[in-house]
Formats: sequence, structure tokens, C-alpha cells
Amino acid sequence: MSDEPHAPGRVLWSSPLRFSLWMYGIGHSQLLLRTQSGQGIDDEPLGLRFEAVERMNLGRSFEGLSLETADETVLAEIAATGVLKPRPNPLLALVLRGGDSLGWVVCSKVAVGVSRFTGDRPGFLLDPVHFRTRATRSG
Repeated sequence: MSDEPHAPGRVLWSSPLRFSLWMYGIGHSQLLLRTQSGQGIDDEPLGLRFEAVERMNLGRSFEGLSLETADETVLAEIAATGVLKPRPNPLLALVLRGGDSLGWVVCSKVAVGVSRFTGDRPGFLLDPVHFRTRATRSG
């Protein structure tokens, strides 16, 4: 495996916690996977927020979660959907693994952190202090 930060098959982040598909917002194409309350940081749920989601192929939950850059096999599967066309802002092609679950997401950005819901507005706030990455897929 290459030492490049976004080389195919590289693990970007992992957790032993159980993550579930929590929310998908069609308007902003945002996807949230989240732990249950009582898990995460200081008993607050941990969440992964994917922004500007173009395509996804996911199960409902992941027992332990590993977020990886897509390897050549997954890139070929994603390319068959036609979503990886050349564009000014390249997309991320990410693999999610956990337990018996395997999936992928094609998006512009992903952030990981404490997931907090507010009563006065729908959606979620993610604290980027814990982890945040923005990357581009080369090629």
C-alpha cells in the first residue's frame, strides 16, 4: 500500500463502535451515520457526516467502522454508475466496512465528530474539533 494519504485502500479513520444509518437529507445531499446515545465522546453520539453525496451503496449498520479510500475493485464498481466523471472539484470515493457490512459513498467531503441535534432547527451539528478531512481523488 502506498504512503500517499489518499492512495486506494488506505484506512482514513476507524472506530470499534456500532454505527447506524441515521439520516439522509435530499435537499443538501447529506448523509449521517451515527452511534447510539451513550457511545462516543463523553457519552455523546459520534457521527460521520458525508456532504454533497452523489452516490451511495450502504447497509443499515456497521459493527465497528472503518472508513477507507476505495480500492481499484470498488472504483470500477462506482465508475460503472457514471458518477466519477472529470469535474472541477473531484469527489471522494470512500469504502465503509464493519462486521459483515460493506458499502461505499461518493461525496465531496466527510467529517467525523460529536453529533448533536438541536430542537430549534432540523438536522445536526457536527463538532469538527475531533476529526475532519477533505480530500480529492486523483486520476
